Amino acid sequence: MKYQYHDLHSSQFEDLVIGICIELFGIGVQGFTSGTDGGRDARFDGVAEIFPSKREPWRGITIIQAKHTSGINRSFSEADFFGNDNAQINKEILKVKKLYNSKELNNYILFANRKLSANKNEEIVNDISKQTGLYVLLL
Repeated sequence: MKYQYHDLHSSQFEDLVIGICIELFGIGVQGFTSGTDGGRDARFDGVAEIFPSKREPWRGITIIQAKHTSGINRSFSEADFFGNDNAQINKEILKVKKLYNSKELNNYILFANRKLSANKNEEIVNDISKQTGLYVLLL
């Protein structure tokens, strides 16, 4: 079944992401209101229920970021999202780095309603890790 996430309003997409994260991490996921968020749409502090696995769950502060586009068939590899200084990912990396350096995050998870290839996934994850110091976990 194919879902039309681009038809959602950005706040509906964030609500969906928070709902998914409650399943992955637990009921302690705290969503934030819209507005300037410093790179955080939601936050979880504790031991995840099942992510990335029940055997070795994430621990600590997990920052959750949702990036929604109303464009149809948009991709992670488009220049407005990744690959140049003005891209959305690069702007988020600055926020993630600040949070990581101030010990306000241990884990970072990004949701977006864009197409993602395996190679682009690795490239983006490795770039975020390289620029912030976060450990790499490819899923």
